Amino acid sequence: MTGSIIRGIGAIDYATPEQILAHPAFPAARRIFVSETARVYEAGMFPGQFGADAGRVTTLAIIVCQHAGYEPADRATWPTLSYLKDTVARFGFASPRLIDSFVARLVQTGHLELRQQPEDNRVRLLCPTEHLLAWDRDWMAAHYAALEALYPEPGFGPPRQRDPAFQAAHARSAVAAFDAIIAMMWSNLEIIFFLSSTSALIILLSLFEMGGSEPDSRIREADLVQLAPRFAVSRSHVRNILAVAQERNFLVRSGPRNAYIRLTPHWIASFDRFIAGSLAQSDLTYRLALRHQAEQARSAA
Repeated sequence: MTGSIIRGIGAIDYATPEQILAHPAFPAARRIFVSETARVYEAGMFPGQFGADAGRVTTLAIIVCQHAGYEPADRATWPTLSYLKDTVARFGFASPRLIDSFVARLVQTGHLELRQQPEDNRVRLLCPTEHLLAWDRDWMAAHYAALEALYPEPGFGPPRQRDPAFQAAHARSAVAAFDAIIAMMWSNLEIIFFLSSTSALIILLSLFEMGGSEPDSRIREADLVQLAPRFAVSRSHVRNILAVAQERNFLVRSGPRNAYIRLTPHWIASFDRFIAGSLAQSDLTYRLALRHQAEQARSAA
């Protein structure tokens, strides 16, 4: 572990991306990350029945964080739509219009409720339902499953067990890590398109999981097009993702009539940096949550 200074928190130890990449169990953690992430981003699982992208995933995380940090006496913490938009804008992945449509859809699908603020009946608060909170716990468990493959002792029991008390502590304390998370997401500019385009990253991850990085890969484009309903996108969208990946040297074609597609080492390296960064931020927010829970316990004693 290595130390880092988090504004408003101080020094805290957590695994860095470099340490995670160098870990001998990283290939196993990568496989778990791919399979677990694919599961929570599937059309039947992802809130709102949309395809997943960085803008929507970020919006969901911030809704949960702002709900956990709500203090009725402190107007600055009220989880309003404008507060959500201002915070999501810091990440750079979702426009106000996208947030409006996504929030409306979350309300329609029972993932979100608009409640009146008791101190000001003109204000509506965004309140995640248990349906959304349960998905958020699944999302956390998916990320910590991969991290636990690297560091099984003492492991990451609370998020892996989907503990609601830990979820609340994690949501309240993760706000302090937002700057570090934003820096991580934008540090790997080569994959920004695949983060921001609906289901683009998860489709390439699925190609990887299918063996698409092997030199003798015999995967065809049609094999990926069949993933469209799984991740709530059209077949033409999948083809567009593959075309952009080829333009950026993330994918090559081979065989008769270029029928076979394969991920390049260049994409694998970029992808591995993204996974390592994601897991490092998960470890950071885990440490922040444990610290928050310890402080709460001391205050209650």
